[in-house]
This record gives sequence, structure tokens and C-alpha cells, in this order.
Amino acid sequence: MRKYAWHGSFVERDFPDGPLDVVDSWRHSSGRAHGLEAHLARFARAAGPLPAGFVDAMLPLLAEGELFPRIALSQDLLLLDVRPAPSPRPQTTLTYVVADDPRTKPEIKGPDFPAFHAYRSRYQVDGTDDTVIVDAGGAMLETTTGALVMWDGTTLCVPDGVKLPSITLHQVIERAEQLGLRVECRQLFPDAAASHPLWFLNSLHGISPVSELHLGTRVLTPPAHPDVDAWRAWWWDGFQPV
Repeated sequence: MRKYAWHGSFVERDFPDGPLDVVDSWRHSSGRAHGLEAHLARFARAAGPLPAGFVDAMLPLLAEGELFPRIALSQDLLLLDVRPAPSPRPQTTLTYVVADDPRTKPEIKGPDFPAFHAYRSRYQVDGTDDTVIVDAGGAMLETTTGALVMWDGTTLCVPDGVKLPSITLHQVIERAEQLGLRVECRQLFPDAAASHPLWFLNSLHGISPVSELHLGTRVLTPPAHPDVDAWRAWWWDGFQPV
């Protein structure tokens, strides 16, 4: 991993991260990305405009390899971490738990990372990939690292509640609308996953169907969506040179 700080240009750094006020990250594949402008815009909405030259100087650092870069605002300093990306996760297993919401700023990525780490450490079932965050009534909102959607026939069901404005979720909603499919905000309760396809979404893994949802001693296995392969192919085809 290579770590940089912005001082009018990128300078390699060897000091550890401070508190992360705002963060954004995305998969960058051999100089190609999906929705990079949307990620940068989301970051700028919370952190303020990126300085002139920042993006132009960043892109050559991301030109080669399968990467998972992260930009961050930390104590008034802009940081860039050029990290290797893991292989895309074809399926995702989740822990469901009714617990206090660990988020303090749910619509901003970054400041709740330490709380998410503690939440996973306390509740996540060994062998599962992530842990669900729920509302006061137990409905699923998102996970600590991604968005959730459920399918009811041809209706795309989006969690009804406060959550991170996920770029990948927005992309999936937009495509569903383009296909003429119904999109509804609903409360997503875990037992519905026994009979409805459930997808995990983020910019690292794209569309990753949930194969197991662990609820205490029970394990639910959501059914596969009949068109999941076409949806996943569409998402990966969205990578363009930047």
C-alpha cells in the first residue's frame, strides 16, 4: 500500500491516520472505474471542493493494477491511500443482530469507522462477511460496509430509513427504473429473506447476492434472483477508462 498526503501535490507519508472526518473509496481496475465522478461528488459534499489539480494528480497513481483507493479528510489534511483490491466477492454472508445503531453520522462515510469495527467485533458471527445495522423496529437499513436491497418479484425494495447515500445503490435503482421496474422504499425484515432475493451492494464487490443471513441460531438462505448474472455483468461492464 502507498500512502500520500496532499500539499499542492501528492507527497508520500509515513505517519498514521488521524480521525477520519470524511472518506470515499471505490474499485479502480487498470485505470478504469465505475461512477468515479459520483464518488468524488459525494466526498466533496461533506468535505468541501477538492483542490485544483487533485484528481489529475491522483489518476496516474491509480493507472495500474486492481486497486481499492481511499481518499480522506483528516484534521484538515487530504489523504490518499492506494490499496490493493481483494477479489470480488461472488456471494456475501451476513450477521443479523438487533443492537443499538452504532452510527453517529449515517449519511457521511468515515467518522463511524471505529464504531463499525467495534460493532463487528462484538456481534459478527465467525465466518460471515459483515453485520447488518437495523432500525429501532429491527428492520434492516444497511451493513457496516455496504447497502442492501431485496426483490419482491420484479419490484426492487430499498430500505426505508436513514442510510449512507450509496453510489452502487443509486446505480442499481437507476437501472431498475430504466428497465421499467417498480422501485419501492420498504421496511426490510430478516424473515422475508427466506423467500426473497437479498443483495449486498458496494463499489468494491458490486452486486453480491446474500447467500446466508445468520440470526442467532438460525441461518436463512435467500433465493437467487433469476437475472442476477445479467445484473452483475451490467455492473462490471460499467467500468470505463478515467
